[in-house]
Amino acid sequence: MLKKVHNILKKKGMFFLPDLFFALLFILLLSWPFQFLQGQTHLAQYIASARENTPQVIRLQKQILVLELGKKNIKALYNAPKGYISSDINLTPYFNNNGVLFTTNPSPEAIGYDIGITNGGLYSALMNVDIPVFNRKSKQNALFWQDQKIGRLKILLKNLYFNLDRKVTGLYFTTLGIQLSYLTQQESVRLLSGEVKIMEQLTRKGLYRLVDYELLRTTLSGDSIKLQTLANAYRLQLMQLKSICGISDSTLRLLKMERIQMTQPATSTSSFIAPYINDSLSAIAQNRFFNNRYLPKVMLYSNAGLNAVSLNGMEKKFGLSAGIRLSYTLFDGKQKQVSKEQSMVRIDQAQSLKKLKLKNIQTQRSALLKAIAEAKANLEKQGRLKQNYRNLIALYKVEVQKGQVPVTGFLMALRNYNNLKLSYGLQEIKLYKLINEYNYWNH
Repeated sequence: MLKKVHNILKKKGMFFLPDLFFALLFILLLSWPFQFLQGQTHLAQYIASARENTPQVIRLQKQILVLELGKKNIKALYNAPKGYISSDINLTPYFNNNGVLFTTNPSPEAIGYDIGITNGGLYSALMNVDIPVFNRKSKQNALFWQDQKIGRLKILLKNLYFNLDRKVTGLYFTTLGIQLSYLTQQESVRLLSGEVKIMEQLTRKGLYRLVDYELLRTTLSGDSIKLQTLANAYRLQLMQLKSICGISDSTLRLLKMERIQMTQPATSTSSFIAPYINDSLSAIAQNRFFNNRYLPKVMLYSNAGLNAVSLNGMEKKFGLSAGIRLSYTLFDGKQKQVSKEQSMVRIDQAQSLKKLKLKNIQTQRSALLKAIAEAKANLEKQGRLKQNYRNLIALYKVEVQKGQVPVTGFLMALRNYNNLKLSYGLQEIKLYKLINEYNYWNH
């Protein structure tokens, strides 16, 4: 009987250099995915790269820097003296004055401006200095408004970081799920390739039928094709993750399984509530800045140089002057009251939106806590079942080598074990995704 089976196999060419065939198959399975095994990357690296290479982050950082520099301009505007040069040449002649255009003694028939103006004009070349005084409150209001604008951008940047962390972490674990499917399939193929080699020897000895051997070989071929498909899927998903994080390196590496711990809700103000608090403060700051126009404005000024209304004796018209300028707004159509009412509307809007956001945060946390508890319970159950299947597979391998169990039973047990192992890994990834979402809402 053994001889007959061996002859049938030989006619079909199935034992043509068998050792070489399986050696080549095993080398192939180990070599083509070798580029995946060159090293590992960590979640923190992807998050750091995403923060560094996201255009919106760069824009917000630069806008904050521009507004910070703007504070120097505000301080200079309200505190620093302003020096400038001015020059005027204004000719103001007489007409119907017997041909004399400029004089301090016009005839009664002369036509022109008043004598103080038409005796020549204005000729000046002055160095001027303006010094603002008593501007402390106005400056504080302007800086307060500028600080609120800076604070708004900083809050946006901080929340953008949290969103990036959340997004990148989610994609990272999605990629890990595909990677896990690939590695599980790879282990299955390696195990099957070893079993095929053992089955070959057992079939030679007549312990198994040819159809069992064929079934095992066909299963190995199908699983090898699936392995290649999963490798391609993993490659595409990893490239997508790197693209989002701004990583140009196309090297394929196995990602490290990260274990995420649950965090506690923020003890201080939630980052999701901070924008609404800033909106209220911004409304107050904007109103204060608007009200600067109703504060008294005092300016010291001085000038020196040429200042003349006549060309005669201009070389003696050099001098200097100093003075003080005061301005105060008396009424402007109740614009101050309107501005105050607008601020109150903005504050009321911010308070209403803040309450809605607080409810949304609490709802998200409660739902995620429930989902996390369920995921942990399922993971624990699958862990116990996975251990039982691991023990069962070990028994099957011993029995297969003895030829005491059918190949179909072994294949079914192996597939169930691999499916369960994959399901366990994916459930663990799902748990970490839920924890990632929960931690996000705790900021």
